[in-house]
Amino acid sequence: MKLSNFFIALITVICLAVSLSYGLKPDKEYMATPSDYGIIYEEATIQTRDNLIIKGWFFPAQDTHGIANEIVGKLVPVPKELKSKPRDYAVKYGERRPTIVICDGDAGNMTFSIFYGYHFFTNGYNVLTFDWRGFGHSSEWPIEQDYLCYKEFIIDYDAAIDFLKQRPEVDTTKIGVLGFSTGAYLSFAIAAKRDDIAAYAGRALMSSFKDLISVLKKVDPSRTWKTPKNYPKGLIPINAAKDMKKPVFLVVGEKDVRTPPWMSEKIMKKLKGEKELWIVPGAEHGGQNGPELYNYPEFFMRVISFFNKYLMISPSPERLEK
Repeated sequence: MKLSNFFIALITVICLAVSLSYGLKPDKEYMATPSDYGIIYEEATIQTRDNLIIKGWFFPAQDTHGIANEIVGKLVPVPKELKSKPRDYAVKYGERRPTIVICDGDAGNMTFSIFYGYHFFTNGYNVLTFDWRGFGHSSEWPIEQDYLCYKEFIIDYDAAIDFLKQRPEVDTTKIGVLGFSTGAYLSFAIAAKRDDIAAYAGRALMSSFKDLISVLKKVDPSRTWKTPKNYPKGLIPINAAKDMKKPVFLVVGEKDVRTPPWMSEKIMKKLKGEKELWIVPGAEHGGQNGPELYNYPEFFMRVISFFNKYLMISPSPERLEK
């Protein structure tokens, strides 16, 4: 199902900022925060093992309030006259809940994850978003734009998961990760290396840096891309896939020219556990024609269904339906 032209026009700024970069383009300022939409959340200050600070937002499973249902993700920034009053932190459920970590890509900051998180925290999941070092209000870090990522981002991801496991709202046996493009392979790495990740979903997953560079050179011969120094070889998706036994859901646009469907198909052949691949007809890599927008709301319905299957084995009878 395609989004209306009006909806696309409102969120194009988000899509272009976070989905079509390939090359690191951090944004230090948040164009919107969850409280602008009347969303309940807590700011998280997370310390990494190399003593940097990672900023995050933790959203408990919740109802939305005020304008959130109408404009979350659609208006960025939120006009002053439409901003909601901040809501006091409160939890809806008297039990630990399954939790989804939504992973930033290579540009922008976690402002652009509010739209994605909304679909999960209104369906009974807690959600954590966070910013890499050098992004948003996380610690300063020298960023060279031509790098695809830094191996240190895995340290940040580890710190985020460790933080999450200390939250009293979180069922630590039911943590899922969701990533897009760069965030897809970093989430794949964290799911492969940690036993406490129960399920993985990713859109536009690369197979390897070698494959990715060869494709990107054809997309834009004038650009120079650099692979991260000393990135663990065992965590490159094509290498990690052979030992990945937890459930995996891969989504890729049929017309994706940056991480083409053959990359996901290559990964699928290596996976040994439960797995599913959805090649989205007509969709591209990201932006307004990425799978989550070109096929909205089916993308979120499918991803939520996947996580429900593997994380919400005994969902609360009060679980929100969206």
